Formats: sequence, C-alpha cells, structure tokens
Amino acid sequence: MARPDSQRPQTLTGRLRAARVLVLADALVVGGVLATAHLVRFGSRNDAFWIGPLDTSYVVVSILIGVIWLAMVATLNGYVSWPKRLNGPSYWPPVRATVWLVALLAVGSLVIQLDLSRVYLAFAMPLGMLGLLAVRFVCRSWIYAHRARGRYIRRALVVGTPERVAELAAVFAERAARVAVDVVATTGIENARGPYLRRLVERYRVDIIVLTEERDGANVRQLLWDVEGAGAVVWLSIDVPELAAPRAEYFPIDRLPIVEVAPADRSITRRRAKRVFDVVLSGVALTLLLPVIAVCAVVIRLDSPGPAFFRQARVGRDGTQFGIVKLRTMRMNAEKEVADLLHRNEAAGPLFKIKDDPRVTRVGTFLRRTSIDELPQLWNVLRGEMSLVGPRPPLPSEVAEYDRDSHRRLIVKPGMTGLWQVSGRSDLSWEQGVRLDLFYVENWSVAGDLQILFQTVGVVLRPNGAY
Repeated sequence: MARPDSQRPQTLTGRLRAARVLVLADALVVGGVLATAHLVRFGSRNDAFWIGPLDTSYVVVSILIGVIWLAMVATLNGYVSWPKRLNGPSYWPPVRATVWLVALLAVGSLVIQLDLSRVYLAFAMPLGMLGLLAVRFVCRSWIYAHRARGRYIRRALVVGTPERVAELAAVFAERAARVAVDVVATTGIENARGPYLRRLVERYRVDIIVLTEERDGANVRQLLWDVEGAGAVVWLSIDVPELAAPRAEYFPIDRLPIVEVAPADRSITRRRAKRVFDVVLSGVALTLLLPVIAVCAVVIRLDSPGPAFFRQARVGRDGTQFGIVKLRTMRMNAEKEVADLLHRNEAAGPLFKIKDDPRVTRVGTFLRRTSIDELPQLWNVLRGEMSLVGPRPPLPSEVAEYDRDSHRRLIVKPGMTGLWQVSGRSDLSWEQGVRLDLFYVENWSVAGDLQILFQTVGVVLRPNGAY
C-alpha cells in the first residue's frame, strides 16, 4: 500500500479549467484563421459582402462560422477531459467537425443559394483544421512532459484475483506515459465490498476503481452506490483478448450491457486501398530520396571494400520469400561470422542482435542509427513485396522457429516500419515485439498506417534502440 497523499492529483475544478483553456485556444485559432482568410480574400476593405439573399457582411459570416465550428467540436466530445481522454484531447473531433461544417456550408449554398467565396473557404477550412490539430498536439506534448516528471498521474484501485491484478498493474506500468495510471492499492475479491473500497478511495485519493473479476449486476450497482460522492470513476475490465480490444464496442440491448467484437476487416477493397497508399507514397519518397541513397552508396564504397547494396532473403506474406534490398552496413561475408558471435547475442527468441556488433563498418554505424540503410526497401514496396507499414520482415531461419501465434504475422506483407519499430525497436523483447506485430495484423488500417509513419519520423530523430 502506498501512503495517502493530502491532495488528489487533479480535481474536478482542474479538469474544468483545462477544458476552458482548450476552448479558448481553439477560439483563438479559429478566429485568427477566419480573420486571415478574410484579409487574404478581401484585403482591408469593409464592403465585403456575402452575395446572396441575406446580403450579410463577411465579418458576421466569419463569426457565425467560428461559433458553429466550435459548437460542432464540443458536440463531438472535443473537450471531454479525464477519464475518457487518457492521452489528452482527441484529434478526431476537429477533423469530423471540419468535415461536417464544409458539408453544412455546401448544403446551405445549394438550398438557399448562398454564394460563399471559394478562396475564403479553401483557405480557412484546411488551415483551421490544422490549427485545431496543432493545439491538441501541443496539449498532448505538455501532458506527456509533465507525466514524465510524475505529475498528472491518476491513481487506480484494482480489484480482482491476484493474477488479474498483477497483469493489469504490469500493463499500466509498461504504458505509463499513455495510460498514466499509478496502481496504489489492490485488494482481493473477498475484500471487494463497497464500504471497504470507499475507505480506500478516500484514504489514498483514488481516481479510478478497476473491477477485473466477474460480478453480477446487483453487486456492481451496490458498489456504484457505495462509492458515490467519493470522486472516483469505476472501470469494468472485461476479459476481451487484447488483439480484439480495438474492435470491441459497447452495444447495450435494452438494459443488458453487451460488448460486441467485430471481425477483422480483411476485404479486398481495404487491401487495394493499402496498396495504392504504398505505391503513391513509396514512389514519391523514392524519387525524392534517390540522391541521398546515391551519395550513401558512394560513401559506402569508399569506406570499405564490397558492393554498396546488400540483398538478403526474407519471408513475406503467406511465407513467400523475396530479396530485401538495403544499403550495406557490415563488412563483406558478415553472415558467415554469425556462428562465431552467437555467444554475444543480446536478443531473445530467434533474433540475433549485438549492440556493438564488430561487423558493422564506420559508415554503417551512422546509417543504422539514422535508419538510412532501410531506404532502398522503398523499391521492395513498389514491387509489392513489402508495405510501408507492417510486421518486421523475418529471416527464413527465424520463421523456422516460429510458434503458431508468430506464424500469424505472415498473413500480411512485412513493412519498412511498424508498431515494433515505433515502440522501442531493438530494446523490446521478442515476446513484446511479436505481441505488437500481432496487434497490427488484427487491427491495421490505412489511417493507422499513416499514424505509424508519423511516429516513425520521431523515432528516427531519437534513434533509441537502433543497432
């Protein structure tokens, strides 16, 4: 048990204050963008009018658009604070609100024949959405920075069997920056009575009560009544496999709480969309980065004898082998030296990794830390052998040691980057990496791929775990 503190980590007043600051920041962004759009389209003239039956000044139009925009963000839960938004304000409400606003203005123009300036809207809408997203990015960065120093950490009282309590506590500890929960007290089923829990909530200033074991509706109802007014919310941890958790949705029928787990979407349309996404982005990236690859190839040839490029057999989707292309980072015949270095292997499972690998050249050390050696794989993506995002491409020797779960990673194309790479790279254990790859296999989407690509940029700039 941890010692009780004199103050709760964040009071309801603090949450309301944070929401008000976010509303104010959004209002400043929207107001600034609409004012700038007005100046871009009309300059400093005061006779700019909305040509239509209302004949209203664009100043009034801008105010109305701004109010509707912010109201839509609020309606879409854009200012919901803890506990629903663990990581800070969500990015989705501004995006959806902007789309709905554009649709509303389009319908308004058609129905009541309002002649809105296209230049005005083309400038204001995308710039305003980017501004709202930037506000949320700053807020999240601020939250993460404070959480790294131990501030704004919520407290959870986990109730359940020792095994489930330990499992959930480990998940909270592993993802502290995202979940931001500190488990300060636990209790078994035999002690999980409402009055007892309320005393713990008040003593340890608990924000959340997490119930992890099966309970009937009457017991949960009584517990909610017993802790009412103590300032804690109740989480019901339903035993849904983590791979299916993103597809689980609360789906009440009458008064019955039902959790629906949707099947994984593996439609041909979705796969084609991913292929188009890969071809367009990899084609553009390869065109822009070709000079960088060429310069690195020349430097590699000058630094050590041997070819600039390195081809290696890897296993792709459905177990099909292909030749991966990388910039050479090791001396020639490095693969033949593996047997002599097995005693220095620092990786778990079938992987072979050495942090200070003696086979890596001087230039190769830089290329690996910056991930520039991976750039030629864009050619593999264009050829359809790989994807921009996916599980790491394994060696045939690694696949030979796969268990049944690990083999499931092969039902999608391997990727240049993926959840494993953006979550720790070589610093992760084999089990953690496989778990992340399986999570991706079961829940991938084009939007998720785009998010991982953005995260990859940050990982490359902070090359921890790259060796």
